[in-house]
Amino acid sequence: MSKATISFLSTRGRAMNIDLKLIQDYLALNLSDVTFEYYLKNTATKVPAANKQLEKARLSFCENTRNIICMDPSIPVKLSPALPEERRLLTLVPYDYLFNEYLKFIENPELEHKKTFIRCTHVLAGSPFFANLLKEFYEFENATFLDDMCLPLAWDITSKESKENVRNNLEYLYPEAKGKKILTILTVNQTAPEEMTELFSDLDLKKFLNEIGDNWFLLTNNINLLEMSGKLPFSYAKCFGYMKGVFGFDNLLYFSDMLVTNSSKHACTFASENKPVYYLNYGKKHFGRYMKQYYPDLYLETAGELLTLDYDQTELSEEESRFCQEFACNTVQNPFTAILKDLFLLTNKN
Repeated sequence: MSKATISFLSTRGRAMNIDLKLIQDYLALNLSDVTFEYYLKNTATKVPAANKQLEKARLSFCENTRNIICMDPSIPVKLSPALPEERRLLTLVPYDYLFNEYLKFIENPELEHKKTFIRCTHVLAGSPFFANLLKEFYEFENATFLDDMCLPLAWDITSKESKENVRNNLEYLYPEAKGKKILTILTVNQTAPEEMTELFSDLDLKKFLNEIGDNWFLLTNNINLLEMSGKLPFSYAKCFGYMKGVFGFDNLLYFSDMLVTNSSKHACTFASENKPVYYLNYGKKHFGRYMKQYYPDLYLETAGELLTLDYDQTELSEEESRFCQEFACNTVQNPFTAILKDLFLLTNKN
């Protein structure tokens, strides 16, 4: 297999996430001679017999490729240690399960270190928190950590050009949002309608929209908020937008000025913007347990607590600032350049 072949690996049912897609697009644009391969089959199905065959196929695929990029525990532990010329890069997306692992280790520091990522040769953790988590509680074989470097999406949402492009799309669909700050309420895994209804039962949406004033535009994917907005006078359309099926969730990070969410992936990625992030308690997330314990001021038990936030603040609170520092690296270092030149040692078109 050619050195200029790069394999993207994702076997936990997540397919190609936005970080892998951004890396792929950058490499394709900047490399003179590169081909891509993909192994995206979910090897954790509900059929044990099928899983065994899928695991064998995954191992065989990895044994026959030199350059691997993944974003979850997809590189098999049974894989042989990498040769000096091989690269196996982990881009550690801040998924919810990682907070479960962190809390388990904090509760019992004597737990055996996990070997989940032991075959990775390089690690892009994306933040001080996750770098420390991996170094303290996971086992590696001389892996190189790309410290002080953010994940591709976290870097891209701070890019002026990218931000302007996505913002223009927003204002095309919602002209009323032009010139306003964007408050995004993003809820993921909306699988329990009764729980979601209860979550928003104490929120007076009309009072809330009056409270944040004309300087803000509320954007959400939440069906309960959409139903509540339908009961308001038409004049409130100037400050409310529903984006499910209109914008991808990741796109929201490019133009939001405040994020309220139950998604660890989006909250931690948004930290690179150095703007307020709040956790909204829905879905029994491990990230929620973590936030309640370590960032109680950023934890909202119900949507009614949205009325307690300061929408006129010009500086981050101490706790908001601490969250951003812990879950973001500086965005000066371009992770795409590091992956292209320093890691895979491939030739740029220019």
